[in-house]
Amino acid sequence: MKLPIKLSKKICVAAAVALTSTTVMADDDALSALAIKKAGFTLEQAIEKVHNTYPGQITELELDDYRGQAVYEVDVVNLAQEQKHKLKLSLADGEMLKNESSKLSILGVSKLDEDERIALEQLAESELSLQQTVAMLNSKYQAQVIEFELENEKGITFYKFKLLGEQGKQRVIVDVASGETIPVLKH
Repeated sequence: MKLPIKLSKKICVAAAVALTSTTVMADDDALSALAIKKAGFTLEQAIEKVHNTYPGQITELELDDYRGQAVYEVDVVNLAQEQKHKLKLSLADGEMLKNESSKLSILGVSKLDEDERIALEQLAESELSLQQTVAMLNSKYQAQVIEFELENEKGITFYKFKLLGEQGKQRVIVDVASGETIPVLKH
């Protein structure tokens, strides 16, 4: 069976885009690993600095670029004050390079969906230490945490961690309520 030329071209373009995006992601992971290796300010120090300076919960942390340098981009949400901060801290020395602050509601309508609100409430009730969890994951998996995000799915609130090490990229979820770690299986 012969495919029409237009369909064949679309399949070729889709395959090229998929291959290119996979290569770009691998390059980004390699650069993230190098940036962490060269960092003068660790992810654990970033978490501590944010916890000591901004009340609320860290909902997301990832490596990013800002004005030509590597940064930890950290989202902090404070439900009590209905406030969200998006912070950029230098990997070199922990300097606060940017702080965007916003309200969690506009004209009485919340910007958070129900799952986000539940996740934040359950995290506030838990005894999970983000710093201890990151240190444990780094040690257990012989890898560095390079990003994480708070989520709530199927009635479970968890952090989804991305780690990089000699064996490549790994994903692990940590149940906020129990502290249990579960490796994400690769397909």
